Amino acid sequence: MSVSIASSDAALKLLVASIPRAREELSVAAAADQLSRLDLDGQRVEGTNSVAQLLAAKYDGALAGVSDADKAEVSQWMTMSARHGPSERQVFAQTINGHLAKRTFLVGDRLSLADIVTFGNVHAYVDSLTGQKRFALCHLSRWFDLVQHSLPAGALAAAGLGLVAIDLNAPAAPKKKAADAPKDAGAAAGEQGKGEKEPKKK
Repeated sequence: MSVSIASSDAALKLLVASIPRAREELSVAAAADQLSRLDLDGQRVEGTNSVAQLLAAKYDGALAGVSDADKAEVSQWMTMSARHGPSERQVFAQTINGHLAKRTFLVGDRLSLADIVTFGNVHAYVDSLTGQKRFALCHLSRWFDLVQHSLPAGALAAAGLGLVAIDLNAPAAPKKKAADAPKDAGAAAGEQGKGEKEPKKK
């Protein structure tokens, strides 16, 4: 049983690192090209999503979703999160943020493939955001922080990902420049009196 993971496939690296039995039983190697593959129990599948779903079926079926509706939604989130263009990333971040406004996880009430794979795919994007932008995407940031602290110890490092410091407090407002101090009242009066002629004495 072996898995070959593309160098850019952070999501699959993270998933394998998050399943202890998979780490113990699978022979993990770098893919010669940019297509991840899994040979498991006589089956060969290619592509991040297909590999992830087969790993879940082998080691933790609940990761792929409990109901058929959940499974379809998990697959949908994994597919959407794989789009890497900068503009697509921004749109996707807004989509996740809105979806998570009243949810803890992307699908259902527990960590799933949707969360792990999506987290791996958006990690670099979230890491690049300023504190102000993360706060604007507060639901995404809260979910991201929850996922990174819900993964098994060492999973992030094993996948080559770092812990991102997430501050959910509102960023400090930029300081306004101090207005010029008003001139001393006495000095102002003196300035006003300059140039005025004294009345002639009778």
